[in-house]
Amino acid sequence: MQVHIGIVTWNRLALTKRCLESLLTKTQGDFTCTVVDNGSCDGTVEYLSQRAQCTPKLTLRLLSRNMGVSVASNLAWDAAKTADFFIKLDNDVEIVDPLWLCRLLQLANNQPSFGPLGYQLYAKHTGAEKRLADGTRVLEVPCCNGACACIPRALHEQLGFWNEGYGVYGYEDLEYSWRALRVGFTPVYLHCETPALLHHGEEPEYWDPRQEAIKKTSRTAPLQGTKAYLLHLFLFEQGLLPLKMVRKYLPSEDHGSYRFTLNPRYKTIQRLLKELVQRVEITQDGDLSRLDLRAWQRS
Repeated sequence: MQVHIGIVTWNRLALTKRCLESLLTKTQGDFTCTVVDNGSCDGTVEYLSQRAQCTPKLTLRLLSRNMGVSVASNLAWDAAKTADFFIKLDNDVEIVDPLWLCRLLQLANNQPSFGPLGYQLYAKHTGAEKRLADGTRVLEVPCCNGACACIPRALHEQLGFWNEGYGVYGYEDLEYSWRALRVGFTPVYLHCETPALLHHGEEPEYWDPRQEAIKKTSRTAPLQGTKAYLLHLFLFEQGLLPLKMVRKYLPSEDHGSYRFTLNPRYKTIQRLLKELVQRVEITQDGDLSRLDLRAWQRS
């Protein structure tokens, strides 16, 4: 059974060190790992380069600018090749349970309809508790937090990649879980009596005002934020977009440098979204305007 872990970094060197060292020194079980750096300028690249030189299971992809979480995560996914599972792990997560990976993979193997699979990192991430035949407790959730998301190959083959249309930070995790539900998979958190992972990114000592400002800008932009997310769901439901998402950007590599070009197959999607964003409103309840949608459907 092959497992590949993808980690995206952008500055926050202290958190990246904590994440990567805990992953490499504490995790039991075989895995490979690709770290994609989104143009860090705080010493992260130097640290990663040195760590990769002495860690055979670790590969490194260095980008010249911040292409966003989805684009970088998909680039890490490329290195998974024929892996049975791909795990998206955020660089602000610390491994505390050496058996975290073994437990997650055992659940995935025993329950092939589960996915994405992860751990409950915050108390506010709630769901329907379920006890399996072997006594394992899980939470069935509407969204598996992307800080730790295990994707079985069977799910990837049906859904393709993370949606790269949400900018630097966006709704890609929520949307991916929604698509998983549509094809018969169930996003779950594995219940543990003690934490398996710690998510440090929102702790006061690691709060980065610049990063939070970028997140807010990205998640409120018309073509990347809430309206774009709701429009994607509408287009999926209407069969105007296939649930197997294509990449927005196609990567090419030349001597360690990466270039990204707009995928011709995505241009139609982009034109459609631009038109709808201008014509569709969001109601006070957070839904798309029915009147505007009917007008669009008649056109």
